[in-house]
Amino acid sequence: MARAEERELRQQLAESCQVLARLGLVDYMGHPSVRLPGTDRVLIKPQHSLRIRSQDRLTPDDFVLIDLDGNLLEGADPPPGERFIHTAMYRQRPDVQAVVHTHQPMATVMGAAGVPILPILHVEGALVAEPVPLWPCAKLVTDAQLGRELADTLGSHSVCHLQGHGIVSVGPTLPEATLDAIWLERLAEANWRVRAMGASPRVIPAEELHQRQAHGVGWEVRWAYYREQAGL
Repeated sequence: MARAEERELRQQLAESCQVLARLGLVDYMGHPSVRLPGTDRVLIKPQHSLRIRSQDRLTPDDFVLIDLDGNLLEGADPPPGERFIHTAMYRQRPDVQAVVHTHQPMATVMGAAGVPILPILHVEGALVAEPVPLWPCAKLVTDAQLGRELADTLGSHSVCHLQGHGIVSVGPTLPEATLDAIWLERLAEANWRVRAMGASPRVIPAEELHQRQAHGVGWEVRWAYYREQAGL
């Protein structure tokens, strides 16, 4: 793979971290990753440390390279202890090219409560047209077996709860995986607000979700918006 392509993916990782941080979906914890196309190598945010702190300050050179066994191949810092979230997804889902793990507040609370996040917003609703899988475990995913259990729970979905811990989102590109994490948080907050009113939300039927998708803009436009909001 050309170094220019790797450099572009490193830049995407920095932008993903910055967008997620500006939206309050990550702090010093959490981590995105991206697969180097056509390889079994993965660029990932390093483990948080005295040097690796606020994610909106990370640069393309900060990310480290690992293999699908979680071994460090290149980089000055160790990979995150939960790198097995990422490696398991890449092993079990050839379609997945990017993974995002966060402890974002509203989606995490809904997962902890075991409350379904329903498709009640027209832009984001398709993400949860099928129920969000819930992995009933708050352990740190620090080995391959736990990673496989989580990947099995995710199945073919794009997002999954780690109950009492956070969420994971996956996608064919890093911007799309990041947008799915954003959409899940917006949906979780909307569900919570409707429930706080003592009301039952209207679940948008599949026909209406499909109509919105057919006439809406692509993910590239939405990603451009969030990049702009993050000052990128």
